Amino acid sequence: MKENTDLSEITFTENGEIDIIQLNALYRIIGWDLHNRRTETETEEMIKVSHYYISACTKNKQLVGFARVCGDPYISQVLDVITHPHYRRRGIATRCMSGVLAYLQNSNYVSVTLTDGSGLKDFYQRFGFQIIDDETPTRVWRRGMETSAN
Repeated sequence: MKENTDLSEITFTENGEIDIIQLNALYRIIGWDLHNRRTETETEEMIKVSHYYISACTKNKQLVGFARVCGDPYISQVLDVITHPHYRRRGIATRCMSGVLAYLQNSNYVSVTLTDGSGLKDFYQRFGFQIIDDETPTRVWRRGMETSAN
């Protein structure tokens, strides 16, 4: 299936205002919070400790994509690369990861990791994330390892 990459109806915002209620709803929709345990306060704190985040919203202001980077000044982790199921295969996660990659390229991080539970074998490799070993879904990013994200 070819990806529809027309993103003219989607607005991407970096480190901007985010609707916490919609973000929590998106976690539930994708199955990451089936028991409604996320609170608005916890999610607000999560955003505050994120060094970078990017959101994708429709013209009607519906949150349909999100990704973030969290860590300390030396080591970080890419977290929560998510897309609403009805908006998948349109390039939203790719555009979010492009924003993450640009942020990482301008950082001084010594180590960047992510845990890949997507089931999409090559998705994160396009952004320079390499599998550490076959036993774990953890991937590591090293400056200069990026390939074409398009």
